[in-house]
Formats: sequence, structure tokens, C-alpha cells
Amino acid sequence: MSYATEIANIKKGQFSPIYLLLGTESYFIEEARAALMEYVVPKEDQELNVGMYNMDEVPLGNALEDAESLPFFGERRLVIIDNPIFLTGEKPKGNLEHDVAWLESYLENPSESTILAIFAPYEKLDNRKKISKLLKKHATTVDVKPLEADASRKFLSQMIANAGYNMDRQTVQFFFERIEDQLSKGVQELEKLFLSARDDKIITKQMVEDLVPRNLEQNIFEIVTYVMKKDAEKAIRIYRDLLLQKEEPIKINAILLGQFRLLIQVFLLSKQGYQQPDMAKVLKIHPYRVKLASQQIRKMDGQKLMQAYLGLVETEEKMKTGDGMKEVQFELFMLKYANA
Repeated sequence: MSYATEIANIKKGQFSPIYLLLGTESYFIEEARAALMEYVVPKEDQELNVGMYNMDEVPLGNALEDAESLPFFGERRLVIIDNPIFLTGEKPKGNLEHDVAWLESYLENPSESTILAIFAPYEKLDNRKKISKLLKKHATTVDVKPLEADASRKFLSQMIANAGYNMDRQTVQFFFERIEDQLSKGVQELEKLFLSARDDKIITKQMVEDLVPRNLEQNIFEIVTYVMKKDAEKAIRIYRDLLLQKEEPIKINAILLGQFRLLIQVFLLSKQGYQQPDMAKVLKIHPYRVKLASQQIRKMDGQKLMQAYLGLVETEEKMKTGDGMKEVQFELFMLKYANA
């Protein structure tokens, strides 16, 4: 069952006795949970008629005992099972024992007054197990998997439009790059942008720049850009920001090394006449990474790339051997490289 269709049914009061919500998209998971809470049991009855059970902490039998109980002074009970590890090939945490046979029996004859919702935050179930097969047969399976990039962009663009806000094409593209097309992160960051632009409903690129933080890889990308420009001041400033965020110097340097290795590979392949799609296949990486690398090496020569790469190799060696404070080794490299 599609996510949108089933959420619409829940809001209409058209419930299934058993739901299996399968997937890892946290935005959909939390929205589905909120819809079940709001529409299955009235707010004034939730304290008595809603039970939540984390299978990492309690045995399955606790949830099933609740599911088989009659509601207290209400029409329905809602029982939510989180992290049903018994549906995967992994072992339960601690010494918990989950009575899967009881659940198998319940699926065949569910309580008429209970809505049982099983939230399985996994990419897939262990389909070799009997319980997995029974769930797919008796439960309404709701897909809460992450959206592909294009679908995520469409979803977020519609959310922006529905809220009455405007972003020009360049700003929208910049926003999607910052959030790496992740729906949950996009929804979270839009809340801040909507608040910032509440007066005129116009979200600018500068707002995105100021309010939507870069992740580690994006910060590294910026450092690489400034290294290539020999702009020591800006490269070191971002590097110090990463140190304040408790990132390890060796980890930062390793990612920088990897990025320069990629730049050299793309540089050499381009000299041999390879096009970007072919480079992606040869290097076995996402085409978007090749596109970014190609943009970075424009007007750059191989000698400067190799000089930076070898300098970072030397920096890594000094960090690992304890030759001076590892926190300042990149800064020393940058100053030396910029003045070369």
C-alpha cells in the first residue's frame, strides 16, 4: 500500500487491524505515528489506550498481552511495536526472548478492538522467516522507505509552494545540495527557513547559506576549493570550525586526501578524453561526484594537484607519527602550499 493512500485512509477513520510500516525515512515514520495517535484513539483516552513497546527493551509478549486486552472506557486500543528485531536476521539485544509464535497466532486472529502498528526501521525483512511471510499476508504494509533524489526534490518543492514561500531556481538547487536530497533533513531545515522568511515569504540563497549547515563532506569540499585557490585564510578558518565541532584532524586529512586523489583521477581521465559518465563507471562512484570534481579542476594543472596531494600525504604522516601537534599540521601545510 502506498504511503499517501494509507495515511489518507487513517485520517478518514478507515483502519486496518495490523500495520507493518517498513523503511527508514524518519519523516514518514514520525508522520505515520502521529496520524495513528491522532485518529485511532481520542486524545483524552490515549493515556489508558495507547501502548508503545520497544523490542530492544521489552519482550514481545508485553505488547501482545496489551493488544489482546480490551480498551479502557474507549472504542479502540493502539499498540505500537518499535524495532522488531525478530523480523531480521539479527539477534535481540541483551537476554530478551521474543515469543514470535504468539505473534504468529495473533496475526491469524487479531483483536477487533486493537490497532497493532509494527514500525520496522529496516530496508527489508528476513523473508526466510515464517513471521515475515505471515506479516506480509495479514498486515497492511506501508512503505516508509527514503525517496529517490528526484522524488525528494519534488516533495520538498511542493511543501515550499503549499506553505506560500518562494525560492528562485538557483536557491532551490543550492538548498537541495546542502541537504543532499534527504527528505527528513530538508523538512527540518525548511522550518528554520520559513521562520526566517515569514515577513515577505521569500527565501534567499543567503538565508540557506546562513541557516542550513554543511555536513563534514561539504565542508571538506569547501576546504579543497580554497586549497586550490591557495586561499590559506579561508581554508584554515573552515578547518578550525571543524575542530571546534570535535572532528578529528586525522579524519579531516584523510577525507581531504581522498578528495585530492579523486581530483587527480578525474584530471588524468579528462586528459585521456573520457566524458563524465564514463569516468563515473571507471571510478565506480556517483556521477555527481565526478561532476563536482570536474568543476573543481577547471583551469588547474596537474602539477598543483600533485603538489597538494603530496603535501597532505606528508601531513598525514606527521599526524600519525606525532611529529608536532596534529591539530596544527594542516595549517602548516596550507601556509607552506599557499606560499609555494
